Amino acid sequence: MSIKLIATDMDGTFLRDDHSYNQHLFKRVFRQLQRRGIRFVAASGSSFPRLAREFAPYVDSMDFISQNGSVIHRGHEIVQAYPIQVTALQRVMHILDRFYGPEDINQLVVSGPTKSYVDQKMDEHNFNVIKIFYEDVTRVPDIRRVFSQFPDEQFTKISINFAPHIDLNKVAAVMDGYLPPSLIIENSGFNTDQIGNAKATKRNALARLQDRFGLLDDEIVTFGDNENDLGMLAMTSQSYAMQNANPVIKLQAGHVTALDNNHDGVLKTIEQLLKNSR
Repeated sequence: MSIKLIATDMDGTFLRDDHSYNQHLFKRVFRQLQRRGIRFVAASGSSFPRLAREFAPYVDSMDFISQNGSVIHRGHEIVQAYPIQVTALQRVMHILDRFYGPEDINQLVVSGPTKSYVDQKMDEHNFNVIKIFYEDVTRVPDIRRVFSQFPDEQFTKISINFAPHIDLNKVAAVMDGYLPPSLIIENSGFNTDQIGNAKATKRNALARLQDRFGLLDDEIVTFGDNENDLGMLAMTSQSYAMQNANPVIKLQAGHVTALDNNHDGVLKTIEQLLKNSR
């Protein structure tokens, strides 16, 4: 079965728990993919600037799905962005204020296609964590007024990292009952929910790239470990849940990797697939 595109989630899948990856092995595998004309897609809940940093030597030869499908890049070029109406964004803030207090939310991030914004009162620890995943982050006097402070920004995602005592299943139940139908909430792992345009999912973003390159479902390989990867994993029979994924995720994928994310599970699986397809 031919392979023409490989899409992988980042945190908990391609990246190790310390946010690193095997640079030497990736360089070797990436060269093989290029020789065979196979596209490599990084698909993440993080922002594009973070992904561009992770893959700095390869950016112009890759495709990127960031913010769980809200933004699609081909190299540095934006292919598609799914903005959220300001009224819907304000509705989200109102719901959060109604049901959750400062002790319930560690990090609240509002993002556009490349830039992200946080409240200036965010403590240094949480700000440094945010910088890992969003890279280009600006502190603003009041995050709830960021929409009027930057009227020309096309906001694409709100990310909420909840405190450990908050049950994300209950969060989803609450938010689903109050969110406008134009929005979707997805669990992005690490006790974090992301809210964005209902069309902005990893599956829809990958389908956009699939159409762009004229690919069949079985010519795509996908890797993931979390709920927000399920749609992407369901697209193709060549889907892989990580060894470290939740059992529910493993049941939804066509395969399970032999190794986890801390032992180069994605890259070792790709190597084996390339050997088998010679």
